[in-house]
Amino acid sequence: MPQKRNKVLFLDDDKSFLDVLKSLMASYARDAWEIFAATDTGQALAIIQEQQLDLLVVDVHMPVVDGLQFLSLIQRKYPNILKVVLTGDASEHYRAACLSNGAELFLGKPATAEGWQSVYSTLSQLIRFQPEEGFRGVLRRVGLQDVLQMECLARHSLCLEVSTQSVQGVIVVREGEIIHAEAGGRVGEEAFNYLMSLKGGEFHLRPFAEPPTRSITGSWEFLLMEAARKVDEARGEAVEDGSGETAEHDAGVAGADAAALPRSDETGLASKPQIDEVLVCSIQGDVLYEWQCRDANKRVSFLEFLSQKARQLGQGLPLGEFERLEIQGTDSRVLAQIQQDRAMLVRSSQAPTERTG
Repeated sequence: MPQKRNKVLFLDDDKSFLDVLKSLMASYARDAWEIFAATDTGQALAIIQEQQLDLLVVDVHMPVVDGLQFLSLIQRKYPNILKVVLTGDASEHYRAACLSNGAELFLGKPATAEGWQSVYSTLSQLIRFQPEEGFRGVLRRVGLQDVLQMECLARHSLCLEVSTQSVQGVIVVREGEIIHAEAGGRVGEEAFNYLMSLKGGEFHLRPFAEPPTRSITGSWEFLLMEAARKVDEARGEAVEDGSGETAEHDAGVAGADAAALPRSDETGLASKPQIDEVLVCSIQGDVLYEWQCRDANKRVSFLEFLSQKARQLGQGLPLGEFERLEIQGTDSRVLAQIQQDRAMLVRSSQAPTERTG
């Protein structure tokens, strides 16, 4: 089976430089890259619409629409394309602006052959972390909750299409917030909860498209927890009715995290912290230790993404070395820590206990 060639687009208004750059990168990449070139944003957009690009490399200073504006446009329309700035004006002002508008890396144009080899090596390493767009998942193994959680944490904009033999639906995420869902005649939270309760099917990540209306206004954390609660209640009712619905069904319905999410405190029960899952991996992505991780690969991908963004923060803001990220929900907490030789993720929740006294 032939190896997949990564599709890379270089955008620069200097045609002579672009010709040299394309030839140089082709000599480094050999058959690993399929290289495209554009001298203006119109040409670039046409290529992006026709090709499923893995990487876009853009200059900052261009006429009509500059690189910074183009980055912002691509971030909204095609959030899954990796974006790198390659410029002769490597000022801190442009660096911070480009990184905040969706660029994964900000690189200066080198003056030596060794420098260009380093640029190629950097871009090649970056492509290795590109998630596969339009992947197919069986919900018994990979949950919609996991997918939505990672995309919302990354503040992406996209459309998540969900389908079974009898149902087609979509969940729309804009800059990390779930803003719309529809499935059949259902719209809003009703459609969202319905899609999250499906036993299995297919899902695809598509470029963001503005929905006809914003039907959901709540936080994504609450939406996922509420959907998990409804699935949990349905499981309890099924057990009481003797309908034969098993925990395996629930794992398929709600994804990897649903069973671990706690109920609300409306029952009058007190709560105490409990560890729900732990994962430790090497900086190369090898799992060193895991406990109760139903999808270790997803957790490793999240830690790799976090490590990459941490480097960007270090480049764009004088905040010092990244140590850890804490995400605090209503009844759950995630701690991710990145070290030089390993990374760790711990997820905990509040377990209900009977009140004393």
